[in-house]
Amino acid sequence: MKRGSGTLAAALYLATTYLAPTSPAFAHHSHPLTYDWCKSIMVEGRVESVEYKNPHSIIVVRQDDGTAYTVDWLSLDGLTRNRILESAKGALAFGARVSVTGAPIRTAAEIRGFFPDFKGEVNPRTIDPWLIRRVGDTFSWGYQPSPNPANCAGVFRTPAR
Repeated sequence: MKRGSGTLAAALYLATTYLAPTSPAFAHHSHPLTYDWCKSIMVEGRVESVEYKNPHSIIVVRQDDGTAYTVDWLSLDGLTRNRILESAKGALAFGARVSVTGAPIRTAAEIRGFFPDFKGEVNPRTIDPWLIRRVGDTFSWGYQPSPNPANCAGVFRTPAR
């Protein structure tokens, strides 16, 4: 081993341990901090559009009253890897009636409580789904329910302002 390689190793360790958690990539993958997993919302309506893409596929569901919700779903790669892309494309066609259950997005102020550098705004009708099903059909996708999906009294509680 060359002299000075310990310094490089230490620098890499510090960068990945202390800087990575504040990076945009960390924020992107911190769903319990951007979505309130301590709350649940269920939306039923018709599929208005679906974009199968990376890093997340997006489904727009319009309720009968005209309110549109954005569903922040799995990546195209994840859908392909889990072999559900083709069945999803068939089931989530334009106009299909679906039911989506998941966590609502937090307000921009709440997200800034976790990520002070967050400058954006949020669409308050965005959902991180844990169940998507086509009404009256056999298509259903979901995560297995967790006995404690989020630590609502601890780290994932909404920060005080």
